[in-house]
Amino acid sequence: MGFETSNRAMTDQTTIERVLDAANIVDVVSQFVTLRKRGVNFVGLCPFHNEKTPSFYVSPSKGICKCFSCGKGGNAIHFIMEHEQLSFPQAVEWLAVKYGIPFSRREMTPEEKMHQDERESMFILNEFARDWFRKMLYDSDAGKAIGQAYFRKRGFRDDIIGKFQLGYSPDNADALAREALSKGYRRDYLISTGLCYERDDKSLRDRFRGRVIFPVHSVSGKIVAFGGRIMSSEAKVAKYVNSPESVIYRKSNELYGLYFARQEIVRQDRCFLVEGYADVISMHQAGVPNVVASSGTSLTSGQIRLIHRFTNNITVLYDGDKAGIKASIRGIDMLLEEGMNIKVLLLPDGEDPDSFSRGRSATEFQEYLESHQEDFIRFKVRLLMDEAAGDPIKRSTLIKDITASISVIPDQVVRAVYIRECSQLMQIDERMLISEVNTLQRGRSTGTAAKPAPANDTETEDETGEEKMNDPVEELRKTIRTLLRSDKAGVIDKEKLLARMIVRYGERVCCYTPYNGQDEYPMKVGEYIMGCMKNDGLSFCHPVYNRIASLYDEHFQDDGFVSERFFLSNPDSVVSLTAASLIEERYQLSSFYKDIRGLKDEDNLFGITSHIVADYQLAVVNYNIRQMENRLKNPDGDITVIMKEYQALLESRNSLAHKLGDRIVT
Repeated sequence: MGFETSNRAMTDQTTIERVLDAANIVDVVSQFVTLRKRGVNFVGLCPFHNEKTPSFYVSPSKGICKCFSCGKGGNAIHFIMEHEQLSFPQAVEWLAVKYGIPFSRREMTPEEKMHQDERESMFILNEFARDWFRKMLYDSDAGKAIGQAYFRKRGFRDDIIGKFQLGYSPDNADALAREALSKGYRRDYLISTGLCYERDDKSLRDRFRGRVIFPVHSVSGKIVAFGGRIMSSEAKVAKYVNSPESVIYRKSNELYGLYFARQEIVRQDRCFLVEGYADVISMHQAGVPNVVASSGTSLTSGQIRLIHRFTNNITVLYDGDKAGIKASIRGIDMLLEEGMNIKVLLLPDGEDPDSFSRGRSATEFQEYLESHQEDFIRFKVRLLMDEAAGDPIKRSTLIKDITASISVIPDQVVRAVYIRECSQLMQIDERMLISEVNTLQRGRSTGTAAKPAPANDTETEDETGEEKMNDPVEELRKTIRTLLRSDKAGVIDKEKLLARMIVRYGERVCCYTPYNGQDEYPMKVGEYIMGCMKNDGLSFCHPVYNRIASLYDEHFQDDGFVSERFFLSNPDSVVSLTAASLIEERYQLSSFYKDIRGLKDEDNLFGITSHIVADYQLAVVNYNIRQMENRLKNPDGDITVIMKEYQALLESRNSLAHKLGDRIVT
């Protein structure tokens, strides 16, 4: 079955090997995940699914990573593919650029150009738009008089304007559209990115005309969207306009400023959360770079996961508007449920982070942040207690509100501490609070407790941001799923062990034997496996393992062939990803066979390889026996011949069982 994608041949293996040699897996992953050393490996929260306990491991010695919860991982290229939603060649190029490795690939065919990745085209167009907006800010008369004047009025320094790549869009109906089309950018991408929209007469209109521009970066620095603030005083026009959601932008999964803040968030182990673009920029300028904004939307689960990848500690900044605070804190329970440590900082009345930071020196502002942070639960109790003073009904509502927040905290010790503190603050019997929290938790575990719907978060369990694979790969996945559900599943389970030995030790000598006229021919592990299978007329059922076997047969005699390196850097991303998975599971091999004469795969390659081959042969024989028994129930030929074949299979089974250690066969 053919399953190579059209991108496969676009990157040569030499370039891939150079990239993997240069790409330190810890360095690559730590750009997106906070890693902590654990023994010889590193561990962090998986960036591909929501988790509270780190299960994402990175092995610097093998150059691979893996989540032992969701199973995703691979080498540095696979990680970038998954995280940045890139094709295999694009991920190679991404790393090649990062590490300064010359990158070349063959010319794409017209068909390949026609099907070039939509996401990449949209990113390229957004980069063009960002550069054009910046050019308009600095070179056009309107940009200087309106855009620059606005940023100066906000107190933004030139270096900060440059760092955040701020720009200006002239107040012309289609200036950007005309410029982009003249440069060869496609009309449909202008619409799908949201840079323009189409009117009834099919003409294009610039979405951000007459506005100062705030580019929105992904965690890796790609431009995914734009925000624009109107410069005119028209009452009917929205003050801020943002890019609509698209293939590359989901607002519930993005945080403004995270790209610029991530390293400081890790270093300081704290993230400040504010509301708008200007708040982030002003705090950066005031010397507080570990800050992000939810860009005017309620906090979503996707945004929380982004923050949690870099720190467990978050401080939410509020202005003095009590109504606004009460509306915002409803979403904070999601942070508590994530197991994060939350603090609140309340600014004086009439102030927001932007205005407050501009009115003070950097030192004064930072000192205020340090001295005025308050634990969220205590803050919430105090806020609601003031409102409920003297009103028993409101007080009972307050108790239910506070206990609901405490009940979602996953750590039992933290819950107990908060219950005790709230009991003292609210002057309520601690046992009553414990009972209420327990009731809420039981209701949640049985599904009877109401779960608050996260505002503005349309993410579902299946909408992880992962794009569907190309059709050939999806067909391959379907084939494998069908095989694993079939009666061949036991055979494929043994094939996996053989494929693992080929990938891990394929070039290693396991024994010396007469072969090709040599008395002491050094037989390699992969040769031994393939020779045994060919002698029995067998081949792998699993299509990827079969591809690995074919590639080994083609290349194991090449100069300098190292099986693990060869398969990890294979241009076929399905092969290299499978190889990475097989290598990561190598320790399970010794554990699985630890009772076989004390063998370890590193110490006695022939013993362990021959045992796995025999185990595989037994699985094949057992499969054939089951097929033969079905034939005996409904004979389709001479029953005597069928019985002879059946008897031969039984004898083979007993022989193999004896070889494997006299195990009882039923």
